[in-house]
Amino acid sequence: MKNVLSLWFAFVFFLASCDRVTVSSDTKISDIVEDEKGAGEWVSSGAKYTLGNDIHVATVKEFIQGYQNMNVETIFNLSKDSIKVFLHNMEEPMYMNRALLTQMFSKYDSIQAKPVYFLPYQIEGWNHSVVQVVSNEVRFLKDGTQENERLLEKFMINKEGKVFTIRQFDAAW
Repeated sequence: MKNVLSLWFAFVFFLASCDRVTVSSDTKISDIVEDEKGAGEWVSSGAKYTLGNDIHVATVKEFIQGYQNMNVETIFNLSKDSIKVFLHNMEEPMYMNRALLTQMFSKYDSIQAKPVYFLPYQIEGWNHSVVQVVSNEVRFLKDGTQENERLLEKFMINKEGKVFTIRQFDAAW
């Protein structure tokens, strides 16, 4: 038993010490090389993805909490004065400001937003970061009805740490 545990720890240590490698669909095992500059591909440019940072995750968490609390000031303390929003059920983007968000919130009694994950990333050559969030959202309207959504959202964050664009996708599964 002692030898099995020793072998297991040696194996885990070996795996933890391995470097990352980049593999594409046409890569042969013999062609695998180390790549510390990123992974994946933004198809139109060939740019690589890298992990973002938890500072932006904290911003998005606070933003979502402000949304859930229907607190316009919290949201706009974490964003620009106008946020470009691509709602999942609209063809054209809209520009959300304090007045429009206040009007939107006036229809609701409460909002529940339950994130599943937060994934911060950057794309080589872009001037901003992205935090991708999947969440389940329930909005309780004052008329007694409710809206249930499963969303994939991408929060774009500028160099000042402010949300400037939100892109929603319907994630019904």
